[in-house]
Amino acid sequence: MVQYVPFAISLVLLGLPHGALDHLVPSRLARRAPEPRGMAFVVLLYLLVGGAVVLLWFLHPVLAFALFILTTWFHWGQGDLFVEGTRMGTGLPSRLARAGMLTVRGALPMVVPLVAAPAVYLGVFQDTTGVISAPAGDLTPFFESELLRILIIAGLLALGTITFAATARARWGTPEGRRAWWGDLGEVALLAVFFAVVPPILAIGLYFCLWHSLRHIVRLSLLDPGSREPLSAGRFSVVARRFAVQSAPITIVALVLLVVLFLVVPRAGLNGGALLGLYLVLISALTLPHVVVVSIMDRRQAVWAPEGRVEKELRSGLGGAAAPGLTPK
Repeated sequence: MVQYVPFAISLVLLGLPHGALDHLVPSRLARRAPEPRGMAFVVLLYLLVGGAVVLLWFLHPVLAFALFILTTWFHWGQGDLFVEGTRMGTGLPSRLARAGMLTVRGALPMVVPLVAAPAVYLGVFQDTTGVISAPAGDLTPFFESELLRILIIAGLLALGTITFAATARARWGTPEGRRAWWGDLGEVALLAVFFAVVPPILAIGLYFCLWHSLRHIVRLSLLDPGSREPLSAGRFSVVARRFAVQSAPITIVALVLLVVLFLVVPRAGLNGGALLGLYLVLISALTLPHVVVVSIMDRRQAVWAPEGRVEKELRSGLGGAAAPGLTPK
């Protein structure tokens, strides 16, 4: 049961709350006080898109699970790409190379566990789809296919090699660029080993809280006038308290939705796998609209901007502040 602890903690700390300020993002990007129009847009987005995802779970759980994996793959790569952009400044590679970085980064938590522990991956799939309906068929041959594992490994190695070669061309001209390149390579190697050797449910739960969510909270805090100064000064307890207070109302709403899901889904259970599956259904419904909001942030903060614009616009999007460990060295 220890493997489920990070997911249980994520209900109230870091994980679920990290998207609880999406309704404030439009006003923060515009550097204005919260406005009803921006908040209404985000609320409507969550109702329509999140509601459609929940409906898909009831109509076709297998397709909904596949969509969840692909969405999370993109979103977790998206989060790391933003951090890489703040580090690289004008050494940012082409948009195609950035797409490769996003794909490789997002693949580490999403497909490396499938290669390392296919039986566990299959179990999570069965538990998650199983809270909605009985399994439609035995997909064990797919999840445990040696050919699938070989194709995943070969694809990741090929894409990683091409991507790092492209980023080296863009960054190798300065000592700072070379250090950033080696740092990126070290992170990817570390995460690949982490997801290959740590039990998948534990690994993904830890990554969700301590890597992805924490980085996004820092990004949000840099857009918050009341958090930028204490964050830059290293007064992290002040930032944490402010974020906790601001995110609490929407987090409570999400927890109420989780209870409602438990009451209405036909096959919800109280064992660890079933509860995790139910939680993943909720997360999937929240992730897709959250990706839309973060994509708006990426556009405003020039994550995909041509080289030469990115450092100026990223700093502008961050409100002119620099985050410890997120800016070019």
